[in-house]
Amino acid sequence: MQKITSENISEIIENDEISDICFYGINFSNYNFSAKRFHDCEFQKCNLSNIQLKNTTFDTIWFKDCKIMWLKFVDLESLLLQINFYDCDISLCSFYGLEMKNTTFADCEIKECDFTQTHLQNSKFEYCNLEKSIFFQTKLEKVDFSGSHSFVIDPNHNTLKWTIFNRENVFWLLQHLDIQIK
Repeated sequence: MQKITSENISEIIENDEISDICFYGINFSNYNFSAKRFHDCEFQKCNLSNIQLKNTTFDTIWFKDCKIMWLKFVDLESLLLQINFYDCDISLCSFYGLEMKNTTFADCEIKECDFTQTHLQNSKFEYCNLEKSIFFQTKLEKVDFSGSHSFVIDPNHNTLKWTIFNRENVFWLLQHLDIQIK
């Protein structure tokens, strides 16, 4: 995998098809990724805030230690969508209605994101802060929320069959009831 930094970005980023690249330490904020196809790429320590993703393809993409804000993942071409997030700050993003089966979110701050009608079957939210993120009519079958916290998931409005929660965090499932737990 070729490593690309801000010094040598111009040689690769203008291409429509980009594969087997590790982008390292690049500030992509407000960049236009529209209609590009990324395959087997990794973004490390990058700022991907407010980038445009209209008809962009992400096929087997890893985000590691990245800042990701104000992204409309819903604009992605979803047929080949396969992405994973590790140690990322993900805020104010929309995943509305996407097919994101088998996605990993590990050790991430996921704040105020919209997962409405998202299909997340067999995904993992490992040790994530899900503060003010929205789960409504979301398919969460076999999703692992181990160690995650600050989520509000109403079992009446989401599919939770075989979903995994830590015993100490199961009270987050009761937040919508306006009850006190002592």
